[in-house]
Amino acid sequence: MDIIELRNRIQSLPTLESRMSNLQKELQQAHDDVSRLSRQYEQERGDVEKLEKESLSSFLLKLVGKYDDKLEKEQKEEISAKLEYDRASSRLESLTSERDSLKSRIDELRADEKKYQAELNSRRSELSRLTGADADRYAELEKDRKTIIAQMTEIREAMSAAARAKSTALSAQESLKSAQGWATYDAFTRGGIISHIAKYSHIDSAEQNFSILSSQLRSLRKELGDVNGMNTSGLSEISSTQRAVDFWFDNIFTDLSVRGQIKDNATEINRLLRSISTVESALKSKQREHERKLAANRSEEESLLVAL
Repeated sequence: MDIIELRNRIQSLPTLESRMSNLQKELQQAHDDVSRLSRQYEQERGDVEKLEKESLSSFLLKLVGKYDDKLEKEQKEEISAKLEYDRASSRLESLTSERDSLKSRIDELRADEKKYQAELNSRRSELSRLTGADADRYAELEKDRKTIIAQMTEIREAMSAAARAKSTALSAQESLKSAQGWATYDAFTRGGIISHIAKYSHIDSAEQNFSILSSQLRSLRKELGDVNGMNTSGLSEISSTQRAVDFWFDNIFTDLSVRGQIKDNATEINRLLRSISTVESALKSKQREHERKLAANRSEEESLLVAL
């Protein structure tokens, strides 16, 4: 790898290190959320276990005919706590994977930075020979190149974020498609427990993807904010009040309503996928534009270095 390529690579380091700093803060918050929600879930599960045991309170509730209602309420609270815990765990897993990948890239670039500094030391005497107009032009090219490469780094980070969000959205789309098929079967054939379990299994899978997607869309919007001229409209997530997994708790026997909610979620996912594809196209166009600028900058720089 020549000195020019090394220099261009390591100029991405400040941007990536800043991202790592922010990511570490997000990870700490995610760790805290998982710990808190784990304790909450254990408490809710304990409430259900206590009620299911032959205790005085459960005996009294049975006597007054309130036991089933109380048990159903506690079970719903347990399930809700479990879902919140699973969402937080999925987000933590996603952030940890992103952190590990980013650390690997930073380590590689730091190794390149050492090579670059060693090469600079050996060439410093030659570089000092640049004087007058050549020296001024070289400094101007250096400044322009830093700006171009910084933007290219931001574009690559945004493209990676878009790819992650798109992959998760496609997984959610597939889960919703399967859930919708089982919901249709339930609604028109009065399917039994097997079809109910299959339907809600796919809904739960979609919900896990929604949780990951929520975090990924926030990251994508942030990355796009660092790219000049990018629009983040159309990248809104599906709120928890609109998702089928939250909806079915109060409509567990109204299969047509659940089916309609699944269909609405599928429509939103399709809309989101179209928006992400639009963003990807715009980013690729910007990437090509900056590659042309960088190529022109390198060509002129090379001419100056060759003239040494």
